Amino acid sequence: MHRTLCVALRETFLKPNNYLKLLGYSCIWKDNDSGVFTSGGVYIFSSNLYPSTTLNFHTSLQAVAVQVHFRTLVTICCIYLPPSDVISQDDLNILVEQLPAPFILLSDFNGHSTLWGSDSTNSRGRQIEQLISDNCLCLLNNDEKTYFHEPTRTFHS
Repeated sequence: MHRTLCVALRETFLKPNNYLKLLGYSCIWKDNDSGVFTSGGVYIFSSNLYPSTTLNFHTSLQAVAVQVHFRTLVTICCIYLPPSDVISQDDLNILVEQLPAPFILLSDFNGHSTLWGSDSTNSRGRQIEQLISDNCLCLLNNDEKTYFHEPTRTFHS
């Protein structure tokens, strides 16, 4: 039997007193509760079949990370950047610098770039392109559309 090593969720929209459980998995999460309404939120579930450790790092971003020992030690980080938030390039670079290598960054950056299959590049997309360049990251994407915009009934990447 094969079990998924990790499950990452973004935009959970959960209040701090609500949380998710997944049988056979440990979880770490960070909620984004503005007090008026819930938004964002990130979770990582890591399989109890593999030893794992939560990483503590300093960031105001909606991000959590775990190190999992699967053949070798690998860091998994889940991050969500709300589209309306102004995010500094330094905050992104500082987050990445705190992640022990090798790492996998699972994200919803809310950025568009032709680099990953969008029709155009927006300012957040340029910011993520810079993050990739500054930190010599490898983008894993197959140009599939990942978002369905209900009002226009169109898919986007």
